[in-house]
Amino acid sequence: MPRLLPPTLPPNASPLVPTTVGRWLRGTLAGVAMVAALMPAAPAQPAVSMAPLSPPSPLTAPLTAPVPPASAAAVAAPATATEPATARVRLPADPGSPALTAYWFMPREGTVARSQLLPVVVALHGCGGLVDMKVAARRAGTIEEVIDPAAGLQSRYREYAHWLTERGYAVLMPDSFSPRGKAQGICTESLDARSIDDKTRRADAIAALRWVAKQPGVDTRRIVLLGWSNGAQAVLATIDASRPWPTDAPNVDRAVAFYPGCKRAVQQHDFRLRSPLLLMIGGADDWTPATRCAMLQNAVQSRQPKARFRLEIYPGAYHGFDGTSELHVRRDIAARHGSGVTVGGDAVARVAALAQLDSWLASSDP
Repeated sequence: MPRLLPPTLPPNASPLVPTTVGRWLRGTLAGVAMVAALMPAAPAQPAVSMAPLSPPSPLTAPLTAPVPPASAAAVAAPATATEPATARVRLPADPGSPALTAYWFMPREGTVARSQLLPVVVALHGCGGLVDMKVAARRAGTIEEVIDPAAGLQSRYREYAHWLTERGYAVLMPDSFSPRGKAQGICTESLDARSIDDKTRRADAIAALRWVAKQPGVDTRRIVLLGWSNGAQAVLATIDASRPWPTDAPNVDRAVAFYPGCKRAVQQHDFRLRSPLLLMIGGADDWTPATRCAMLQNAVQSRQPKARFRLEIYPGAYHGFDGTSELHVRRDIAARHGSGVTVGGDAVARVAALAQLDSWLASSDP
């Protein structure tokens, strides 16, 4: 059964200290204060296989690990005291598909031990795309873009990359839209008219997994697939066990889906999980309703009684609750036929969700 969560942190979660800046930090601190008033401090997290790494010695291998010439053309940036090392890379494409641009974030020096293999998160953006068009246009061709190849990404994705790399993960964020001429996103396109569908994004996710598996210093046994909204739907499509899995792609150890549209998966009568799944969604979400995801969980567990499908529903939270924007109504979403959807951040739900994510990633048996 799904869990309707009050605005509290789980009792077994490790203390959560987001490392990002600006509105993310202000909103998160506000949420932390609200949560702290409701419960005692969480106990220290036990050491488990996916736990954040606290090594005694710094990472001395190059932060922008060499990539086979056929796999990528990287533009690397050095890490600072708070920023992960970033590189823009190119992922090989299947015949008939464009080569994808992706952004590769590595933990800053000293975060992990030199001999430690890195767990990896492959993160899939939502229907609004990976790039902030206004920021990218302003920074294009400037020294800032050269120093930080990810400078033009939407703040949500940069902030998650920082949060994850501080916990010892390498992060790969493929851009499914820009190489296909859709850098502005596809939110305003009707579902039937979209040329970039779940099948396309599943292929992109598998291409990203193949690329990750070729990188030195990566632990291919600990690959996490994470996505938001449209990217979360791609997560569901990717880990659908009813679809064949390519022999040359590494397995997904566990998956995370933030507020996906679950309708298609519910309608697919043979949908099953090939990886453990954590799905988080707002109870008030009027864009991708939580009820459908609850139906999906029930359907999967009836087909796979031992499936590890964890559904967390945050009462009163809307689509994009883990962001920092104020609640507002969007009436340009074609799938809603002009009726409008409510989107925006929820400080308390965001803190609780990040704690759930932290716990899920750290668990040896999710």
